[in-house]
Amino acid sequence: MATSVIPNPHPALTLMQAVALGLLRDGFKQRTITARTGIQADTLYALAVLHDITAPCGTVEGHDCHEAREEEPCAPCTHAHGRAHARQHAQRRRTLGAVPRSLRPRGREGRRAVR
Repeated sequence: MATSVIPNPHPALTLMQAVALGLLRDGFKQRTITARTGIQADTLYALAVLHDITAPCGTVEGHDCHEAREEEPCAPCTHAHGRAHARQHAQRRRTLGAVPRSLRPRGREGRRAVR
């Protein structure tokens, strides 16, 4: 049996893996990619490193691509990651469960009008 002259360092991709890498390269969010293709984040970034695909710089996904390659993230990716982290913290603080019980609104019981 004849062997190929061209070496193939990359394993073959499934259709969904190829679509996921294309979406990552085009700048889609990791959450959207997972919803559309079913490829989880750890697999997505491992494939991106293996096939030399990067997300656009200045995005959270770009920051995750830098981390998967074990390299220092660029400044725009670091800022995007920081903004996303701050946004997550702010959303957690806004939930009623995060507010101490003494500061929670009491509802309608204290505001009834006397008629």
